[in-house]
Amino acid sequence: MKNIIYTLALVAFISCGKKKSFTENASSLEKLKKVLTNKFGEEAFYTSISLSNSRTSSGDLLSVTQTKDPSSLQMEDWAYLDGKWTQSSEITLELSEGAKAEDFMFQLDESIVKFDVLGKLVEQSKQKIIEEKKIDDVIVESIFINAPNNGDFSTMEYYIIIKPKNGGTGFDFHYKMDSTLLKSDY
Repeated sequence: MKNIIYTLALVAFISCGKKKSFTENASSLEKLKKVLTNKFGEEAFYTSISLSNSRTSSGDLLSVTQTKDPSSLQMEDWAYLDGKWTQSSEITLELSEGAKAEDFMFQLDESIVKFDVLGKLVEQSKQKIIEEKKIDDVIVESIFINAPNNGDFSTMEYYIIIKPKNGGTGFDFHYKMDSTLLKSDY
C-alpha cells in the first residue's frame, strides 16, 4: 500500500513540474492542433490563433477567436492556460452586404494553415538566431496567425518572435503561408 502512495505522489510531483509548451518545436505545434480540434471540433472556423510563451506559469498562453457557425456572425474569444479553457468574450461580426463571414476565416483542415509548415518555420527561425546571432539558447516568445481583414488569404502570414531564453531583444519573422520568408529583423 505504501508503494502505491509513493508512486502516486511521484507521478503527481513529476507532472506538476512539467511546463506544457506548444512553442518548443514542430511536434509541440502538432499537439496544439489536437488541443484546438478537441475543444472546438474539426469544422470550427478561426480568425486568429495567438501563442505567447508564459515563462511564469506552467504553460503557454493560447488565445483563439473562433466560431462553429460563421453564418451566425457570432464568434467567441477563448484562452487556454495551465490546461484550462476560459471564454473571455463574444463577438458579433459586421459584414458589408453580400459578404460571407467564412471568406474572412480559416479552418485547421490544412487548406490554409499548415501546422507541419509552421513547426518547420519555428525550428528554422530558432536555428537562424542560434547560428547567426551566436545565442546558445532561444525560445519562441510568440506566434500569431490572423486571417486578413480584407479576405485576401494570399496576404496571410505566420508571425514568429524568437528571443534569447534569458531575456533580451526579440527577433521577428514574417512568413507567407507557403513558408516563404517575407521579412525579418534578425
